[in-house]
Amino acid sequence: MSTEADARILIDRLLEQAGWCITNKAQVSTEEAAADGRADYLLKDTRSRPIAVLEAKRFAVDPYTAKEQAKAYALTLKAPFFILSNGQEHYF
Repeated sequence: MSTEADARILIDRLLEQAGWCITNKAQVSTEEAAADGRADYLLKDTRSRPIAVLEAKRFAVDPYTAKEQAKAYALTLKAPFFILSNGQEHYF
């Protein structure tokens, strides 16, 4: 059985392929405190301002089910966009 951590391995690779440095906290922070929980990823612009929340789910879960959760995190963190992913399917 896969876990969310397995999906995050793929998501990390995809972010790196897209040009994000996932170890640079000025670009990507993880487990960012938000309303009623923690956003899995917070992507930031060149001035470290929030751009998007990325909510990760395990492979077996349709990432679209996290829409309201990610939306709430994005509002709290003042990120104009959110992305839903299980490492295989992605919604923007």
